[in-house]
Amino acid sequence: MAVSVEEAIAALSTFSLEDNQPEVQGPAVWVSSDRGATTSPIEYSDVAAYRLSLSEDTKALNQLNTLIHEGKEMSSVLYTYRSCIKALPQLPDSMKHSQAELYLETYQVLDLEMSRLREIQRWQASAASKLAADMQRFSRPERRINGPTVTHLWSMLKLLDVLVQLDHLKNAKASIPNDFSWYKRTFTQVSVQWQDTDSMREELDDLQIFLSTRWAILLNLHVEMFRVNNVEDILQALIVFTVESLELDFALLFPDRHVLLRVLPVLVVLATTSEKDTEALYKRVKINRLIGIFKSDPVIPAFPDLHLSPAAIMKELSSYFPKFVSQARLLALPAPHELQPREAQEYPLLFFVLSKAKFSAWLLAILMQFSMNSCKHASDNQLTYIHVRASAVCMHRQYLIVNHISAIRAEHDDFTVRFASSINQLDLLKSTEGAEVEWSKDVKGNMYDMVVEGFQLLSKWTGRIWEQCAWKFSRPCKDQSSEESNNASTLYSDYEKAVALSA
Repeated sequence: MAVSVEEAIAALSTFSLEDNQPEVQGPAVWVSSDRGATTSPIEYSDVAAYRLSLSEDTKALNQLNTLIHEGKEMSSVLYTYRSCIKALPQLPDSMKHSQAELYLETYQVLDLEMSRLREIQRWQASAASKLAADMQRFSRPERRINGPTVTHLWSMLKLLDVLVQLDHLKNAKASIPNDFSWYKRTFTQVSVQWQDTDSMREELDDLQIFLSTRWAILLNLHVEMFRVNNVEDILQALIVFTVESLELDFALLFPDRHVLLRVLPVLVVLATTSEKDTEALYKRVKINRLIGIFKSDPVIPAFPDLHLSPAAIMKELSSYFPKFVSQARLLALPAPHELQPREAQEYPLLFFVLSKAKFSAWLLAILMQFSMNSCKHASDNQLTYIHVRASAVCMHRQYLIVNHISAIRAEHDDFTVRFASSINQLDLLKSTEGAEVEWSKDVKGNMYDMVVEGFQLLSKWTGRIWEQCAWKFSRPCKDQSSEESNNASTLYSDYEKAVALSA
């Protein structure tokens, strides 16, 4: 017969327990655990009894990393956004009496999509405010001595990169303005029967301004940054860190390198809001270094089918920042679609085209005798174009992965052999009893370096694919002329023009 729990507990009160009874089982080993972070600042925290001088910085790091994670989710939402208008039904003339009901259902469908855009609008305002406040902390006199740590600089740059990508996605998505125009039209029809719609109309107007203004997120960030005090010092520190990381190849993985390339033109525009700030910036970073970086990477991947161009970003932002218009050398950089054709970029030293006379020995003598400047004026009736290319690497060769296949195969084979050798050394270490401490450290350290190098190679090869996609989508094949279209037997789609036929 089963005994209830209450009866079993009551029966325990009748037992008599004597002291100093022998222990049948020995004492157990104590197990203690504690939380801590060694490689990431996400879990950093301070105990109240042991406050550190870095408590303010670690709190800011946690906040920035949380915003970066949330921003990537926002980017995914915006990137996967698809228009709903084409899926909505259209009433025939015989059912016009049901127009009001259709407007209501259309509004309910679109309101769900617009709520996501409102959430992005609110998040970017909060993120811009917190990033600006974090920058302003380091503009205080007492914080200018030490400055932000490398981890803090990376967190700032990554959050700024998220904001840049969100702004670029908002500008590139043509379906968003179309859906919003329908949403506003249905709201006008449906809200006639509602009361107290002033707050909803005001929110709708704010969302319309946010969606219709190009680079609205960066403009809002600029307002937040210069609201309290100047942040030129921290902006210059970010630019110097970015330039040095790109020139010295400090980025561990290719996505980190792309982060630096995407934020650099934005930082330059934000840091040159006045002549004084511009002079201070160019004292720390020469303009030729910036131009060299922008020329070597004219196209930067952002998403599989979307790209960014430093030259295009600076030209677009110059209309919102009047002081930046004076930066003629930066604004003169060509956008990807403005680059010379591939024939003019095959070899960097000298390219010329002759129209009225073929290349001859006496023309070669003229080119050898005169300098590059005087070459432009030599034999105008025979020499029609001279193109001098300063870069040592052709852009076409740089981005197309077919030109890197042999190098990738060589890197793969070399790494495979060395990785197998490291595995054998590690197995030998495990099977050896009483191995020397120094040898053990060398084997384990070598294995760690091999793993890091392997991830770097995988990231590099993946980055090559991304860069090729960005290059092809930035230079799609032009439409065929009328004569070519009549003679051609195949018409190519826009995707084929961008991917298969692009220069």
